[in-house]
Amino acid sequence: MVCPTCGVDTVDRLPGPEPTPDVELVLVFATGDASLIALAQSLLDRAEIDYLVREDHPTGLFGVGRRPGFPAANGTSEFWVRADDAERVKELLEDLIAEQASGPSGSVSS
Repeated sequence: MVCPTCGVDTVDRLPGPEPTPDVELVLVFATGDASLIALAQSLLDRAEIDYLVREDHPTGLFGVGRRPGFPAANGTSEFWVRADDAERVKELLEDLIAEQASGPSGSVSS
């Protein structure tokens, strides 16, 4: 099949591993610190570990989204990985988990 807009051949399925919709995900790290979020993403990307980040950022004033340049108040990002990868990820993020736990509002999953 060819894309009618750009004329490029399309594919039936994107390359990569087979989808696993029933995979068990485990929460391994949660933080609201933007620098720790960036470090965790960098470490997981470098180790080529698949992960899901679930963000829970409250809306801003009057119920509208956060404005660019203003920090999210008490927003948390949760890092979820496959259960099979959980121990490896906890070892990889050990320093970040310790840093988060020692902070004033430490939040770490077991």
